Amino acid sequence: MTQRPSWRLAVLGAWLLMAAPVSAQLLSPGELAKAHAKLEGDSECLKCHSSGKRIETSLCTSCHDDIGAELKRHAGLHGNTYAAKACGECHVEHRGRNYDLVRWPGGGREHFAHADTGWPLVDKHTQVQCNKCHNTKNTRGAPTFVGLSQTCSSCHKDPHDNRFGNDCKQCHNEKAWTQVDKQRFDHAKTRYPLLGKHQSVQCAKCHGEPAKWRGIEFSTCTNCHKDPHKGRFEGACTGCHVETGWKDLHMQRTAHPGLSIMGGHTSVKCETCHDRKIDEPPSKGARCVGCHVPVHEAKFGNNCAECHKSIQWMGLADAVGRQAHDQTAFVLRDKHERVACTDCHSPKLSANKRFRQLTFDRCVACHQDSHQGEFSARDGGECASCHDERGFSPTRFGVEAHASTRFALLGQHVTVACASCHVAPRPRLDWRMDKQACAQCHENPHGAQFDTEMKAGGCAHCHNAKDWKQPNIDHSSWPLTGAHSNAACASCHHVSEADAKAGRGASYRGAPRECEGCHEDVHKGQFRLSEPVRSCKDCHTTTAFQIESFDHQARTGFALEGKHERVGCPKCHGSETLRNGEAVRRFRLGYDKCRDCHADPHRPEMR
Repeated sequence: MTQRPSWRLAVLGAWLLMAAPVSAQLLSPGELAKAHAKLEGDSECLKCHSSGKRIETSLCTSCHDDIGAELKRHAGLHGNTYAAKACGECHVEHRGRNYDLVRWPGGGREHFAHADTGWPLVDKHTQVQCNKCHNTKNTRGAPTFVGLSQTCSSCHKDPHDNRFGNDCKQCHNEKAWTQVDKQRFDHAKTRYPLLGKHQSVQCAKCHGEPAKWRGIEFSTCTNCHKDPHKGRFEGACTGCHVETGWKDLHMQRTAHPGLSIMGGHTSVKCETCHDRKIDEPPSKGARCVGCHVPVHEAKFGNNCAECHKSIQWMGLADAVGRQAHDQTAFVLRDKHERVACTDCHSPKLSANKRFRQLTFDRCVACHQDSHQGEFSARDGGECASCHDERGFSPTRFGVEAHASTRFALLGQHVTVACASCHVAPRPRLDWRMDKQACAQCHENPHGAQFDTEMKAGGCAHCHNAKDWKQPNIDHSSWPLTGAHSNAACASCHHVSEADAKAGRGASYRGAPRECEGCHEDVHKGQFRLSEPVRSCKDCHTTTAFQIESFDHQARTGFALEGKHERVGCPKCHGSETLRNGEAVRRFRLGYDKCRDCHADPHRPEMR
């Protein structure tokens, strides 16, 4: 039999290819599902299929990374029950655009065994439609069943605002939200923990039937309990009652109406005072004097609670004792206000000696005499003459008080610090002073110049306490007149060389009494070295060195008459230069004839 040529088959195949639609695939067994439509075409096959194999799971998870994450964690449906299965066993492709990619185990989504995911649906959850919970999309924007949280609050709103945490199963179950497991409910996590008798109360007693779990008033006991006292007592019931039982009275000490039951009253039984009925006032009244006899001699009144609030008969509060101290014989002032009570009322003493028999008539009854009896002769050594409650220092002993001693403070002595004279080392200065004379404290700058005066009364001959530089000097032996009255002492009483070396002041003994002893001779010896000798005071006075009026005839024997009266002094008494170069006005001329000054007009040679 003759074999037919193969070229016919090739032509037929080419014709078929040309006649097929453009989108057809030679290798694809069928059209992809709608979700994978973008992978259509022979060039995309390797994104799901490996060479020579069918479907690779690793290629699937390269796109479906959420499924890949479940596989790695061994979580959910893919990571547990179906971890070893190939993707193609449930997800079948190439059946066309209208086919579902998922081949649901059991014959459909409604028959799917949800327990395979690790979270079985029970009770109310079995009635919920799948899309009620699975309503999210993955990162690619496609609906997904993966990644849902199993906590109740991920689907249900928490009406408790997370006060009880995220584990709703502690109280609720999946049969019905209102079916609360009361045995498992921890009431201590609410704003009202159950204590004492409240633990045995049925829930409906407070929450009613049907139960109301929220909005229950519980701020006061009377929200639930009737007040048997009919409003006679102020404050909360918890001031007297506790939750272990209504009859178990444990009144708070500060809650007792009208009277504190602290201190000594704590050991007194309620019936001792409340003799009529436990919730009615005592027949003796609520005042302390109804039971206690007043013991104070001072008029503190009958309201003992003003001081004895703590019902401690001995050892009152510090502030209370200080407030009442003004009504005693010893009022607290200044420093005494801050002294601890026990410093005066020592606990080592008996009660009577500590308070009633305490002596306080003298400062030394409490304070040690730091002067060691030094002032026992002054007011019996009582401190109050120098000190007061403001403090031991500064002392009240001032200038006026000092005048009562042998040395009154006058002048500059008023401003001198006490320690400048009372030089004993602190803390206790030596107030006894034997020094009275000036020279015992002050240095004598005059040396032996005034030994006679010093023996006859000392510095007070010239000086006083007001100002050392304003001496009271009797200058009558050489009266100071004119300009001399304003001259500084040192301008005449110069410091001698010996006094200067000894560091002493000016020399007052031996001061010159003549003018030339202090003043320079401006006439250069004209009146000292020629006859008749004249002294300064023959022409000058202390009022001013310039001569106001000069009787020329009486003093010189040459009368100024006629034209001479109008001639200026320098016209006749000219200036001359001495051999030492100094200039001096010449007053002693040595001539008084007309020809000594004027030329003779009658001489022939003068014509």
